[in-house]
Amino acid sequence: MGTLSVLLAAALQSADLAPGEGREPVLSACTGCHTTELIVASHMSRKSWDTTLTWMEETQGLSPLDPAIRQAILDYLEKTQGLEAEEEGQTSGPWASPRYRPNPIW
Repeated sequence: MGTLSVLLAAALQSADLAPGEGREPVLSACTGCHTTELIVASHMSRKSWDTTLTWMEETQGLSPLDPAIRQAILDYLEKTQGLEAEEEGQTSGPWASPRYRPNPIW
């Protein structure tokens, strides 16, 4: 794949992430392993996002994040893909609602 193709694919992939401060660190840290669609489909509390980042660092090969970058990522995810603290407890167990927003077409 040529450089232009790679840049075009990256631009198209990032189009679904909401604009805002912290978007670029999310793109840099996260899209090496998965698409932005997975991020957009996920909604978690800040604590759960933080736990997920730690899990990715410890088991999935994510390079340890600089504390300032991690803070920016968590700020962005909390603002654009967050859950209220009281909603967080409702996402566990076999009958709980999923952490992602269901497809409105179904």
